[in-house]
Amino acid sequence: MSASLYLLFLAAAIVPPVPTGKGPWPTRQQTADFWDLDWQLGPASVQPKAKPPTASMGLRAQGASVYRQRCSTCHGDNGRGDGPDAARFDIRPTNFTYGFYKLRSTPFPSIPTDLDLFTTLTRGIHGTPMLPWRQLSEKERWALVTHLKSLSPRFKMERVQKSIRIPPPPPETDELRLRGQRLYALMECATCHGDAGAADGPIAKDTRQWGPNSAAPIRDFTRGRFIRGTEMTDLFVTLQTGMDGTMMGSYNALLSEDEVWAVAAYVRALILEHPVEHFPRARTSGSRAASLTPRSQHKAGKTADDQTAPH
Repeated sequence: MSASLYLLFLAAAIVPPVPTGKGPWPTRQQTADFWDLDWQLGPASVQPKAKPPTASMGLRAQGASVYRQRCSTCHGDNGRGDGPDAARFDIRPTNFTYGFYKLRSTPFPSIPTDLDLFTTLTRGIHGTPMLPWRQLSEKERWALVTHLKSLSPRFKMERVQKSIRIPPPPPETDELRLRGQRLYALMECATCHGDAGAADGPIAKDTRQWGPNSAAPIRDFTRGRFIRGTEMTDLFVTLQTGMDGTMMGSYNALLSEDEVWAVAAYVRALILEHPVEHFPRARTSGSRAASLTPRSQHKAGKTADDQTAPH
């Protein structure tokens, strides 16, 4: 049996995040497992197969209709993140009226490109209730992009900047990880993420007092749940662009591209667990899927055959 078929079978055995009938709500672990599986099952590519449709009143009306049916229960009728289901989740739905999106290919402080929004709708956001909307047609997703942009004045007042350059990733060598470890200390990443990447730095402890719905949680690298993905390219883009609406700033002006790759390699070395072990993770456009073999023995400097709306 192929890995994809096995994942489909396994997904059917896990309680979905929102029950449709009577009965108790699933546990947080069941919900997290379902999100992981849904995210990993696809789609294999986020690149649109056809050109985006031309903006029109009909497309905007379609986007508003799809939004009401698919998005408003979490994000609210007006996109303020206050839908009837919003309070059920530890991770607060994005308030679209601000125009701040965590997943961008554009430099800070630019608004995202249309393709950035399309990509998030297509791929979802790992470790959050924002699942891949692969069941929607491409036209419906583009229509949603048009509607999302109408919810914030930023898209009328600002001009989107060009996406950052993403060079091919270097090989993940011991030397590269060791360099990343030194930069991790130099840039004081442990202040938030902790020495071992477990989101237990001094600032992280302070943010927990705000409550789960009042702040974007600091990422626990050891759990392997990155909202963009765990590939080297995913981490490179996050480090270069930052994440709007969070304390994760951009390192574009602070580190060279080679240094960013080094930090990305070290962060990957901190992963101690994988959402669903031994199965391929969701693939990203332009990047091959990596193995989900546990890398708990993977340490910077030596190898023993080797640690989220949109949000």
